[in-house]
Amino acid sequence: VSVFEFDRSIAEEVIAAKTAEAASRQTLRLKQTVSTIPQAFPSDMNTCGRIAVHPSGMFVLVSNRGHDSITVFRVHREGGYAGLLSLSSTQHTFGATPRHFQFDGSGQWLVTANQDSDNIGVFRFNLATGKLEWTNQRYEVPSPNFVCSVVPHSELPLASKL
Repeated sequence: VSVFEFDRSIAEEVIAAKTAEAASRQTLRLKQTVSTIPQAFPSDMNTCGRIAVHPSGMFVLVSNRGHDSITVFRVHREGGYAGLLSLSSTQHTFGATPRHFQFDGSGQWLVTANQDSDNIGVFRFNLATGKLEWTNQRYEVPSPNFVCSVVPHSELPLASKL
């Protein structure tokens, strides 16, 4: 995972100037690159499937296809480390090839879609530590590649009543 800093003032200059020289100015600056898998695991045997920011903005999560895990990074908020990431946890998905994952509306539950093991799994998310906790909830689904959290409504939408 790479963290970049966006320079808004340079971007505004690039837009305003509309010249080749201005367009060549860099609006992004690399601040950090962190691995999503343990150092001992061969990097050529892993690809990232999805990256997402927790609804709180305090964590970045990445699925690892090959390592079959979700890695959680804490986003630092203060001082010289603001915006940088540090490893919080890595959790096996109890399935193969986690293609997608999604938080529920509360941000307390994470569902993983394990494409090559034909299942989805449910984890509890600890907002204080960034740790994922396996709930022992696994559901057989043929080749899941996407999960979505939907809030049910108690009433039908107005259009369906007409």
